[in-house]
Amino acid sequence: MRAASSLPSCLNITAHLDHSYGGLTTSLPHFCAALESTGRYQSPLGAFCLPDEETIPPGADSSESIVFPSGRLRWMTDSRLRRSLSGRIERASAVHIHGLWQEHGAVASQLAQVLGKPYIFSAHGMLEPWALRSKRWKKKVYWSLLEKRNLEGARCLRALTRSEAEHYRDAGLRQPIVIIPNGVEVPAEICPEPFYDRYPQLRGRRLLLFLGRIHPKKGLALLCQSWASICRDYPDAQLILAGPDSEGTKVLLEAQISALGIESRVTFAGMLRGNEKWAALRAATVFLLPSYSEGFSIAVLEAMGAGIPVIVSRQCYFPEVETSGSGWVIEVEATSLSRALRECLALSASELAMLGTNGRRLVKSRFQWDVVGRQTADVIDWILGGSEPCSTEIIQ
Repeated sequence: MRAASSLPSCLNITAHLDHSYGGLTTSLPHFCAALESTGRYQSPLGAFCLPDEETIPPGADSSESIVFPSGRLRWMTDSRLRRSLSGRIERASAVHIHGLWQEHGAVASQLAQVLGKPYIFSAHGMLEPWALRSKRWKKKVYWSLLEKRNLEGARCLRALTRSEAEHYRDAGLRQPIVIIPNGVEVPAEICPEPFYDRYPQLRGRRLLLFLGRIHPKKGLALLCQSWASICRDYPDAQLILAGPDSEGTKVLLEAQISALGIESRVTFAGMLRGNEKWAALRAATVFLLPSYSEGFSIAVLEAMGAGIPVIVSRQCYFPEVETSGSGWVIEVEATSLSRALRECLALSASELAMLGTNGRRLVKSRFQWDVVGRQTADVIDWILGGSEPCSTEIIQ
């Protein structure tokens, strides 16, 4: 294997490193590490960050994390900033841009085009229909003036799922699309005790766990409504909402929970990291994600990798949950969610364990980071002039 300094590099560009911003900040450090582990490319990670955010990505190490300031106006007027990023792009063999609608994508794609560097764009679910309805008119204007042109300049587009590939085509993009999912790294041993140490009153109860940002798109209002309609039939069960608050959603949920009279049946666990996160997953009876919009949830992979059943919405674009017998895929409405919760809570421990085993088997076979790293390296070889890769699906 060549020394890392002599390897060509693919510069990854994103907005934010702080995990409180959600899924992309969780997966991208692992993605970079997976590419580097192939021994074929360096994979530095450049992020446009706010002054007060955490800028050391926990959980995985890429060769280098480069922090740039955020601010659209600043990047339009500060020539030194643009020269700094331009120098990084010039030294790279290729560029991979992650996420839409923010200045990091516009600046990086424009500089790559000027410098003649091939680049890949990954939307990470940001062209999903529900996501497009959020701030709809701003996005329509930005798309027409700038973002569509940025994506059209990409040598290829990366989709996390086949559904996301369709979203690219629906947006009028015609470049080749490579389908490379996210991966997950599950600890060899997971112990629930750190979670029970923090919440001793939950020991011995059946735990229904949501793990993610506390955000309207995650379907948490619907989840609380459904839980309120059935929780009196399951006095030994408790709903756990774990994750950082986003856009003041927690206050609204607390008001809803109070109005429903289920304060004693819901626990807010805050943001869980590292061992605490895995301990919560091991303690849980089922993982819940009734989301209105997802790109590709790392939390679902982590739950399945930890061996617990999952209940996810169709908008998570994870049909393998159903086909592998790992849990339930529901419509985002109260009846469907309540039915799945009741079916789950009616199962025996051995039946739940079988669903969990199916999920763990699926994750091990298809969603490992070493596989993602090899697929990504093959795609970079391709856009740099190599042969078309056979390790991943390509939609021409």
